[in-house]
Amino acid sequence: MKVFDRILGIVSLMMLAVLVVPGIAAGNASEILVSVGGTKVTAADLETAVRSSPFAVQFNTLGSQEQAALRGDLLKRLVALRLLRLEAAAQGVEKSPEFRSEIVEYRTSQLYRSYIQKLQEQLRIPEKDLQKMKEEYKGRADALAAAKASWLAERFKVLRLRSLQTLREKQHVVFYEDRIREGIGSDTLLMQGDKIAIRYGELVKEGEYPKLPDVEWIKEQLYQRAELLIFSQAAADDGINLDAKITAYAQERLPALFVEKLEQQWVPNDETMKKYLQNNPELAHIPARWHVGQLVTSSYAQAVALKKRIEQGESLFTLAGRYSIDPYGRAHNGDMGWFREGEGNPKIELRLKNMADGGLSDIVQTPQGYHLVTVLERRPGKTRNYAAMKDKIRQSIIDEKLAAYLAKLQQKYPVDWKVLANNTTKDLKGE
Repeated sequence: MKVFDRILGIVSLMMLAVLVVPGIAAGNASEILVSVGGTKVTAADLETAVRSSPFAVQFNTLGSQEQAALRGDLLKRLVALRLLRLEAAAQGVEKSPEFRSEIVEYRTSQLYRSYIQKLQEQLRIPEKDLQKMKEEYKGRADALAAAKASWLAERFKVLRLRSLQTLREKQHVVFYEDRIREGIGSDTLLMQGDKIAIRYGELVKEGEYPKLPDVEWIKEQLYQRAELLIFSQAAADDGINLDAKITAYAQERLPALFVEKLEQQWVPNDETMKKYLQNNPELAHIPARWHVGQLVTSSYAQAVALKKRIEQGESLFTLAGRYSIDPYGRAHNGDMGWFREGEGNPKIELRLKNMADGGLSDIVQTPQGYHLVTVLERRPGKTRNYAAMKDKIRQSIIDEKLAAYLAKLQQKYPVDWKVLANNTTKDLKGE
């Protein structure tokens, strides 16, 4: 599910999928929670997402309501991903050379890991050596663990190199290092075996360098790539079957690659982002913040009386602890913590902007009562330049575009929420 998490991080699906889904408890694995374009998301799919999520370790420590809320959020994410996967398939992304190449590379890397693991499993510390370590590092668990790891690492290095040499001979691998010179083409063969080959273009992309890179660096890339292919081919020859794992990866990678392509369309260059910032200048604004002290009364007369006492030297905070009708303020002796510009009552914010730190405001009336406020400290707002804003601007464009895109996809691939019959007409924008 790593690709699942990566998509969510890139496109902020949790922000975009704002449909209010009630808390969802664990159910029967076969229970259908939602249908997306005729495909089904089951309770088993949801539980897989829960187990693979970043907060999986802490999940069982949460209360039942918190667990249900998280399941609801994850279900929204699964729906968004399912919509993207359906559209990616409809547009033929899975048939593209780029996608096919990624699947081949994934298969190769997984075969390589399988073979390396097989080699590692061959190593065992002899009992006499292990006993010697235990005696030498008695009572020092960390040192013993380090000694065992060092022993295994040294032996594995020897085993890996010996196995690599044996497999090179078995697979009839030949290198053509002498072909690495100025004028080399992307199709130039640099290594060949019975079932594997490496061409220059696999190591250095065409046009990536204006001239031939350092030859020793190219050789290093060549031998690293060769080791990957040799071990992965050995794993394939041993009959290691990764079909289920590769299929699962392909299902996850498909929407991720599709989103990457959409991002390139939505944010093709700097000019797009600069224009977006011009139309949304508030993005560059960092709002002011104030650390506020406050006393709230239920009557104007009491506010006048308390204001006079403060002006005569009594502490607003002491009086707030005794008289404030605001529960939080009274419990914290008037210390309200930090407020961000735009999040509070406009009347009070106006006073905060125009008063000196440590000063006392006039009486401000709001629906909550009559307020006396003071500023303990402040952090002025500022405007960031374009260079400092590029990542935020890009993400804002993507979030905005994707929200609208998901809404359109839901019209193309109807979403039927089995888990909440009363909300089946709502879409991912909360309409």
